[in-house]
Amino acid sequence: MPLTIPREFKPFLCDGDNAITATDARSLAYDGQLVFTSPNMTFVPQLYDNPSNIVQARVDGKFWAMDPFQWPQMYADAYTWSFTIPRREFHEPGTDLWYAWWSPAFSDDFEPLSPGHVFGKLKSTHRDHLFRLYEQANKHVGSYKLFRENKQDAVVGWVTGLRSVFERFKETRAWQDIVMILAEFQRRFLEIWSMMDYLEIFEPRLKFEDRAHGVNKTWMGCFTKDSAIALRLHKAGVPVWLIRDVRLVDDNINIRQVVPFTPADLVFGMYLHPIKNFAQPFDIRHKGPSYHQRQAAVRQPYLTFEEIPIDHTEVNHFAASREPSSGKAPTRTMKNKSAVYEPTALRQNQSQVGRDKWCDVTHPFMPNINTFFASAMSHAEKDLSRVKPTRARMDEGYRLPDPGLFVNVLSSQSLKKYLTNWLACRELWLKHVYMSPPSPLPRSQSWHDLLIMQPTPQPSSSSGQMPSGKTGKSKAKLDVFFGDELLLLRQFWTGSQMLQWRGQKIEAAMLENPPHYLVQQIIYEICEQSFRYDLLELDEHLAGHMRLDREAKKRRMELLRGIFPQHALTMWDKDFSTRNDGLNAESFHDALPYFENFRQVLIAWDGAPQDLKQPFTESMPEGEKWQCMKQCALFYVQSFYDNTGHPPVVPHILYAAP
Repeated sequence: MPLTIPREFKPFLCDGDNAITATDARSLAYDGQLVFTSPNMTFVPQLYDNPSNIVQARVDGKFWAMDPFQWPQMYADAYTWSFTIPRREFHEPGTDLWYAWWSPAFSDDFEPLSPGHVFGKLKSTHRDHLFRLYEQANKHVGSYKLFRENKQDAVVGWVTGLRSVFERFKETRAWQDIVMILAEFQRRFLEIWSMMDYLEIFEPRLKFEDRAHGVNKTWMGCFTKDSAIALRLHKAGVPVWLIRDVRLVDDNINIRQVVPFTPADLVFGMYLHPIKNFAQPFDIRHKGPSYHQRQAAVRQPYLTFEEIPIDHTEVNHFAASREPSSGKAPTRTMKNKSAVYEPTALRQNQSQVGRDKWCDVTHPFMPNINTFFASAMSHAEKDLSRVKPTRARMDEGYRLPDPGLFVNVLSSQSLKKYLTNWLACRELWLKHVYMSPPSPLPRSQSWHDLLIMQPTPQPSSSSGQMPSGKTGKSKAKLDVFFGDELLLLRQFWTGSQMLQWRGQKIEAAMLENPPHYLVQQIIYEICEQSFRYDLLELDEHLAGHMRLDREAKKRRMELLRGIFPQHALTMWDKDFSTRNDGLNAESFHDALPYFENFRQVLIAWDGAPQDLKQPFTESMPEGEKWQCMKQCALFYVQSFYDNTGHPPVVPHILYAAP
């Protein structure tokens, strides 16, 4: 027997609380056991989410309410920008942008080869309007490219693809093909338009969640069952409808109005032969509910166009990297979700050997990556031909261990060794590498060998023993890099095994199953300190001419310190800040002074982009600030790779936004 609604929903506002939050309802509708609420829209669109729903082109070449370019869909990780698709009702008929939804009529808008013929072309006036759509998209993307050093975003290729589709309008084709080519052109235009809004409006809003933005009613919006996603989108001004089981809805939520569902007012009929009037339905592309498979099906091209194709692997990675750095963890697919880390389970990531260090590790222990640097890691050019010859490079080693070592383990015993060995020698090594770093620096394998070791008691004449299987060459390398640290570790493992972490005493035994916050803090410190040390060395390598005398060196060091909170290049010897600050600050106002100092450092390096030559000011539009800050991060990441041959360790975020 189906469940029934346990109570009746009526308009209601809590006493003294007129604010509508993400889980409240400016509008509410319910269907069976499901409740649909929106904190920022006055209507609730009907969700077509049945397993029996089919994705099939209609008479206008579009896909009715299954089409994300026509009607709101469920939030999809692989197409996160879909909620910024523009809505047709906000664009006046007859304008160029209105042609993104225009549907032609065979009798009025088609020029047949001869009367009664189904082959021909669209009338030239309509082709002119469509070409102006292409010009608008090209101009919009062109303006975006001016602020970017890397010009190869997926959206740049989409413009080329759009032009290729337009070229088909110049050919003589069957009316059926023209309908589908037009729909294809419109979808691609709307895809570009929505992506530009995503990059230039939504992303800057999402980066800093210090205030809520007014809803942009011209955007399509989306449905979601995740209250965290609803909160994020609501703050950024995206129309959003949260779906919940009625039993999970708070009795005291604010409700402005209860409304019926708004059905889709879209073309539903199947394609008919324009002269003989018999049905010629298009193929069914997909059958199922509203998730990413449906969106992928709608985007399948009707014809094989001469174009730069959309690489869905790149698109998925591109969407995943564009998550908020100021708090929320990156949205993951169900396959990658892991609410609880089990130290005794098999590895939850790729093996450490050969791990792609351009991609951040997805793991509960791993702090969130700074959004600016996530974008930079994604878009940096990884061609080996860019890397300088050996004689012109920096030291290719690592001052601190790879953060991935601590989350990519086989067992609780291995995790305990990594954490214990690092905490035992951390303070001694950090002082050592700052004051007089070894040359060359340790490689990844040497760090692994050090952190996995557990020395056994030895006679006084012995220098200690590594675990079985270690070669004499490996031992010799460790002695060269970590001589003092090895002595300290041997003493530690034969002693009380009590550790120190920022004023706290920790027993080594508890590190087999450590608290998440502890490992996150340890990894955050490694990421942040690695970035500061690497920046210092890279600046010395590329801007040595700025340190020719004592006064010049002093000025340069002051500028470098100004990039960081507490005006310091070391942070392991200072208390953690109580909030995200510096380059990780949660507002443009707070982050701008640090990025301005970062910019001043970068412009002295070879190949600095011309756009960075202008100071960052408070009067700059938010979108321009966002692009310039991303360009700083991209230039740093690219310069580091070009001078070392491997990606850098970049800033991560310690605190999640409330």
